[in-house]
Amino acid sequence: MIGRNRKASETKKRVLIISALDCWSMGQNKGAPSLWETLKGYAERGWDVYFITGNNREENANTNIEPNIYVIRFDTPWLKRLMPIKKLGFFARIVWWLWFQTKVLFKALRLHSKHPIDLVYGYEIHGVPIAKLLSKLWGVPVVSRFQGTSLGLYWMKKKFWMLRAWDHVLGLKIPTDLVIMTNDGTQGNRVLEQLGVKTDRVRFWINGVDWELFEVMPDKDEARRNLGIDRKWVLLTVSRLIGWKRVERSIRALPEVVKEYSDVILIVVGDGPERAYLEKLTKELGMENHVRFEGAVGRKEIPKYFAAADIFLSLYDWSNVGNPLLEAMMAGKCIVTLNNGDTGKFIENGYNGVLLEYEELQKLPEVIKRLLADEGCRKQLGKNARRFAKEYFWTWQERMDAEVKEVSNLIKQWERRKIG
Repeated sequence: MIGRNRKASETKKRVLIISALDCWSMGQNKGAPSLWETLKGYAERGWDVYFITGNNREENANTNIEPNIYVIRFDTPWLKRLMPIKKLGFFARIVWWLWFQTKVLFKALRLHSKHPIDLVYGYEIHGVPIAKLLSKLWGVPVVSRFQGTSLGLYWMKKKFWMLRAWDHVLGLKIPTDLVIMTNDGTQGNRVLEQLGVKTDRVRFWINGVDWELFEVMPDKDEARRNLGIDRKWVLLTVSRLIGWKRVERSIRALPEVVKEYSDVILIVVGDGPERAYLEKLTKELGMENHVRFEGAVGRKEIPKYFAAADIFLSLYDWSNVGNPLLEAMMAGKCIVTLNNGDTGKFIENGYNGVLLEYEELQKLPEVIKRLLADEGCRKQLGKNARRFAKEYFWTWQERMDAEVKEVSNLIKQWERRKIG
């Protein structure tokens, strides 16, 4: 159902954004903000935004949609439950892909008959194929948008990767008028080049950030009181709890740290399918009194957790340049992370963070203990991280200004071609 029954002005441009993802990854105002900021960015600049998503999650179904944003939902949860099953997952992905494309096609055609669309926007790999088809049917430009890619850092290292990751390859290779690849450290620009995508159509941009949330940080002691944290030392991870985020690496480091720093606690912010495993691991290691699982946390609460922390840990497998690392830099935190993907372009070891190589992971407990013992070092690393963020990061306002300018020029080019 469309979020608001409101007639669009003829002077407004209309964009149809299609994605298998939902507005928020962990419920309303929780998780990665990229998709929501995109919807909001167009709406705030006077566009009518129609969003078709293959999700009907209860925590997002009642999202407080802003004016000019209209959400159309559908879902097949039983099919999604088959995807993680090893022998069925590959075929379940094929069925889901076909179902998603077909369902979106009929919903989009019905929408276009009432509200002619000026731009089709495929957000991530499932949204691009049907967006391309609709752009052909309607004679309008099409944009593809990716939040990064696991292809180069994961799939391309496996046998028969083009077959096994067929949906990724197809989504990335389909030619569109404008390709927006997020610079999240997964080297998506290189992957696109390897797949033969024309580089003149690619915009390789870092995500925007919410500077207004981090401009003035809460006091550490006050933040800890508000969050009910009564420990001397606080470690922090912030991420969706999925396999490749490797939160267990932080948990496994704790037993050695606790031997010397018994008043330490690891705060795990985020939720996801790995949570049960991580809670079980915590008990097996006897670390129940040293790990606190917060679940998904609202965006406005996140700065409190950074303010309360002494050290931020990000030990993902593919790349660590996601929103949590950017926010840790904005918050001026002491960061410990892994040197993979393009993480080294953001974190310089010993200057604005600690950058570990994979073979140095066994040293993680010692690194944490060394940093806990040296407050001056932690503060200097955090100060330099915040300085880097202020110099190089875009606000979401700046990021969406750049995108809407590109898209508006693209539409003008199409209109000139039609006249010509």
